[in-house]
Amino acid sequence: MGNITEDEYKLLQDYIYEKLGIDVDENKKDTITAKIDKLTRRNGMKSEGGYIKYILGTQDGKAIRDFISEITTNTTEFFRESAHFDYIKNNIISIISDIPRIKKEREIRLWSSACSSGEEPLTMAVVLKECLPADISIKILATDISEKVLRKAVKGIYTETECKGMPKAYIYKYFEKQGGNSFKINDEIKNCVTYRSFNLIDDFKFQKGFDMIFCRNVMIYLNAGVQQKLINKFYDVIIPNGLFFTGHSESMINKEHKFKYIQNALYKK
Repeated sequence: MGNITEDEYKLLQDYIYEKLGIDVDENKKDTITAKIDKLTRRNGMKSEGGYIKYILGTQDGKAIRDFISEITTNTTEFFRESAHFDYIKNNIISIISDIPRIKKEREIRLWSSACSSGEEPLTMAVVLKECLPADISIKILATDISEKVLRKAVKGIYTETECKGMPKAYIYKYFEKQGGNSFKINDEIKNCVTYRSFNLIDDFKFQKGFDMIFCRNVMIYLNAGVQQKLINKFYDVIIPNGLFFTGHSESMINKEHKFKYIQNALYKK
């Protein structure tokens, strides 16, 4: 176990790029090899080569989903890159003023486009509950390609360690204590979020646009061409004057786009 030939790795690179738009260069070979080793053992196969041949040829949806869940990175936490949430809280009046649709339809629409296990969209919901007028409903679409993390997100239960980024005042207000030092998000917040499986390289076919989109710490895994296409697709589904949040480690420099720079990792249509 633990050996992948150059030819096998090249096949994996092509497959991962086709399915996910993610480049896994030679620097990531050790990480990918460890993940393939894990999948090989999990599926009861004798060699990584046998597993790779299987996954490249199978039409088994569950096997493909398991592969995607293992390969993708799902690092997250509550209030990660908190400057974004501070901006929303401190500028909510001007945000509502800039987007007349919010007042007209009495709702605000957001998309957490790589939501992982739910910490990001739940943080968005808590922040909006704290600063948004009570008569405006919160509608957050939370998507991820990994069904494994989505299952955790739907449950809405987090350990005390996983809740470390959430201020205690909000834990007392919006969570219910469970056994074993765990906390479950309450229905007031949970009902703001709809979880769906979605691959960002697929076409965007939304009936309505979004007032804010979060796509943070995703594009760093994509090559320049895929990044450019993704930025253009996000622009098309954001309402005029809507906000686009990227990761602080990501840059829009050298990308062609019509967004207006607001502050680090924050842009406006």
